[in-house]
Amino acid sequence: MDSGWSNFEYVDYNTPYAGFYQVEHKGEHLGRFGQYRWHIYDPIRFKTDFKIQVQCLGWDNDGNYLPLEDDMSSVAYWYQQEPHQKFPELPSKAVLDIQY
Repeated sequence: MDSGWSNFEYVDYNTPYAGFYQVEHKGEHLGRFGQYRWHIYDPIRFKTDFKIQVQCLGWDNDGNYLPLEDDMSSVAYWYQQEPHQKFPELPSKAVLDIQY
């Protein structure tokens, strides 16, 4: 049974508030991907803290969802009033380096 995904190609796009891009690597089937979304008109508001869970899914050869174990990263910006407590020390670059 053909799932229709065998000829699927990703297409880069960008808008003022969202975008997607692919970096192709020789010898790799899918390469690397990046996505972004700015919540300008629909900000995510919180008073003290918040929790976000990201689920990474792919597809098997039959077009069924397949849980993946990908390297993912995220960034969030916030505004705060001064004075504030000292921030904890960030991990070293060696700890954050992704090994292939």
